[in-house]
Amino acid sequence: MTTASTTLAPATRAGRATTRQNLVTIALAWWLIAGVFTDGWAHNQFGETLETFFTPWHAAFYSGFLAVAGWCLFLASRGWREGRRGLSAFPDGYHLAALGVPIFALGGVGDLTWHTVLGIEVGIEALLSPTHLLLFLGAMLIGASPLNAAWRSPEPRAARPAVRWVATLSATSLLAMTAFMHMYLWGLLTVPQGLGYVQTRGELSAILLTAVVMAAPPLLLLRRFTLPFGSVAVMYGVTNLGMTLMVLPGNIRVPLLAVATGLLIDVWHALLRPSPTRPWHLRAFAFLLPLSVWVPYLGDAVWRGQTSLSLELWLGVAVMTALGGLALSALIFPAPIPAEVEGN
Repeated sequence: MTTASTTLAPATRAGRATTRQNLVTIALAWWLIAGVFTDGWAHNQFGETLETFFTPWHAAFYSGFLAVAGWCLFLASRGWREGRRGLSAFPDGYHLAALGVPIFALGGVGDLTWHTVLGIEVGIEALLSPTHLLLFLGAMLIGASPLNAAWRSPEPRAARPAVRWVATLSATSLLAMTAFMHMYLWGLLTVPQGLGYVQTRGELSAILLTAVVMAAPPLLLLRRFTLPFGSVAVMYGVTNLGMTLMVLPGNIRVPLLAVATGLLIDVWHALLRPSPTRPWHLRAFAFLLPLSVWVPYLGDAVWRGQTSLSLELWLGVAVMTALGGLALSALIFPAPIPAEVEGN
């Protein structure tokens, strides 16, 4: 019995992907995501003139899916040859990819059927189509696998830089896909004008939503890792470069501002060294995280004369984004439950 137990244990334990393997997964996932953004650009440029499923833009992201799916299955085949079965054949943390690959494939078949029977969606309908939501879910699960693998690794909080960058680049994939899904509410693509209650309410609500979405990945990573310097600049720069190229081609101001504000946040991180064991520093960082984006963005728009927002509105909404970051940190890093309550 002892011999059998010793023999079977390695076969049921998932192996770990190497840093290089995780980086390959990220690169192939970015191929898929770049194809998604290219298809989004085509929908924005050509709109109702798109009348077929078989387009170069669909080919871009479906080929990216085949590449990353094939790679994940290759990693699983290695585990299978080593004696692991089921989800354990995948590297530790890649059970998300094991779910994401068939979900994306199902969404692709559904997408082909939907377009053939009902035609091509236009505008926001293309984002909220059920088959497209399946595609986005599958892509997110695949893109999250390297982050999950790094999270589950035995590395300490101040892990090797390569491991922390794997987590950062994988989180960038998730931020980019989330931004894509909310392109119609992405606050960095428009400047609020403050021309009426209803319009202003919608514009400022978009800013508040965008602020929470952008603050979430750095705060989530902080729960497990110390951020490598430049990580926020990469996350914000890559995401907003993709959004700008897709929606506002030729506008370089937003990506540059995103990189600059991301670097400022990286400086705040280096100075404050926020962590779960330094709660006051963590709360301060969470407050400064969105504030460092929206004060420069809105202040620059006012200075350039691109908006008629009053001082109370643009500065007030920037402070509201900071309060949102603070509230988000309370959800990600809640106060500990007293020991006597835990005992009950």
